[in-house]
Amino acid sequence: MKRIALFFGIAFIALPGFGQVEQTQWTLVDAERDDRQIPCEVWHPSEPASMLPAVVFAHGFVMGADDYTGLAEALATEGYAFVSIATEQGFTPDHEAYGQDLAFVADEIAANAVGGVLEGQFNGRTAIGGHSMGGGATWLSAAAQPQIDAVFVLAPAETNPSAIAAGPAMNVPAMVVSGVDDAVTPPAVHHAPIYGSAVNAPCRALVSIPDGGHCGFADPGTLCDLGELGFQGVSHAEQLALTVGVVLPWLDAFLKDDPAALDALEQSANDAGLDLELSCELGTYPESAEPKGFEVAYQNPPAGLVLKNPAETPICLTLWSIHGTIVMSRTLEPLERWAPDVQHGMYVVTAEGFPARSVVVR
Repeated sequence: MKRIALFFGIAFIALPGFGQVEQTQWTLVDAERDDRQIPCEVWHPSEPASMLPAVVFAHGFVMGADDYTGLAEALATEGYAFVSIATEQGFTPDHEAYGQDLAFVADEIAANAVGGVLEGQFNGRTAIGGHSMGGGATWLSAAAQPQIDAVFVLAPAETNPSAIAAGPAMNVPAMVVSGVDDAVTPPAVHHAPIYGSAVNAPCRALVSIPDGGHCGFADPGTLCDLGELGFQGVSHAEQLALTVGVVLPWLDAFLKDDPAALDALEQSANDAGLDLELSCELGTYPESAEPKGFEVAYQNPPAGLVLKNPAETPICLTLWSIHGTIVMSRTLEPLERWAPDVQHGMYVVTAEGFPARSVVVR
């Protein structure tokens, strides 16, 4: 696949109480779709402490990639690159193409196939998300199973083709954040059915913000506000703060493998008086109490994860995700070594008669 990236100006933003955030622009080109150009606005820490996880975000109907600066800056100060795509901004958007744009950008980032100031800076951990129409397109994108670790959507809207119909193909953790008083995409018609469609997601969260609206997820003063004239609920600033309070621990759980993050999500929702429905089937891999085990030797790339059978008989090793799903299995002969080709992240390795072992692939 031919990959092209064009890079433009850079800006630096000093945030009160936070570190400095750098902003730049990309234009990625998908050669397999007639060289379709995908412009992106990108926010990231100016001096990241380590390689970056990324969030790829899709805007709402007749909105722009830069209409989510508040959300972008909040996540960038916490060590994430926020990549907001700028396609399908007109009055006749192609939802399917929009979802494909999200998947393409996510895959390029996961493969570290972008250059410029962020060349080689991504660690392969990626989430996709979106607002309103972009939320529905996110569901379509995730159903295509790009290289992502998690999904989050804000006031998602049903799309054509149907995001709801695509939901059962979702196989990564998925969060929906809903404003209870949203009259643009009413929760009962849009948010709840989209959330309910992700029946095969290993972890799901539905967060409902009392008095929350549709446009409070975006910056104030956008075209979105014209569709919500007279709204009397929470302010943009308050809704953004509540949103970051639940989205950040969600991303920390699945992009940074923070074992305490889901507890922090529940605590944040409880402290803020939000309604949270959390359904996760994590850590359901089998355990063993035997004192001896197979050998785990994992090095820095390109070696990756290496497993070895030190026993005198064959053993079947199974690699599990942290969500309790099988990634792959293989029977190893005595002294045989296996280097499974897996993405960055945390895994659990099991074998009958041996204790389970957790490993991190970087």
